[in-house]
Amino acid sequence: NKVIPQPAMSIQRSEKEAAGQLLDDLYLDMFHLVEEHTQCRINLERCNASGAILLARTRFQHGGSQCVSTAQIPTENSAEFNALCRVVDSTDGVCIERQAVDKSKGFVEPLHWFSVLPPMSLRNAVNKFKDCIELVAESTNLQRQLGEALDSITKLRRSALLS
Repeated sequence: NKVIPQPAMSIQRSEKEAAGQLLDDLYLDMFHLVEEHTQCRINLERCNASGAILLARTRFQHGGSQCVSTAQIPTENSAEFNALCRVVDSTDGVCIERQAVDKSKGFVEPLHWFSVLPPMSLRNAVNKFKDCIELVAESTNLQRQLGEALDSITKLRRSALLS
């Protein structure tokens, strides 16, 4: 049997305690991230449903498919345009980059495909769907943070400190 000197045992014990504390902190972070991610997904669902209801209200109140229909959405034969928002993936996470409407640069307002003066319910639906885009980016970032926390937990559990 190998005899370990007393100071070495106390160092080992304190390292294990520190690793255990770090693991506890990581699990706590993970649970908070799961909670935030779940809330974000719930908000996304509500926002999307609200936008869909507003869109249905617009169609109902303003003449069915006459006001808002897929036939009004541009096709391959339509004039080209640029997207008003883009997903940008950086080291800080995913974010949404929005452009101002500028016809000369090809940035057109999609709302005007349906009408020059769109009804308020359609404008509100557009705002709900824009909020959905932001929530998707937030959800993606939370999911990435959750993955990083899980990776850290896995690495720490495999380390020699907790063996």
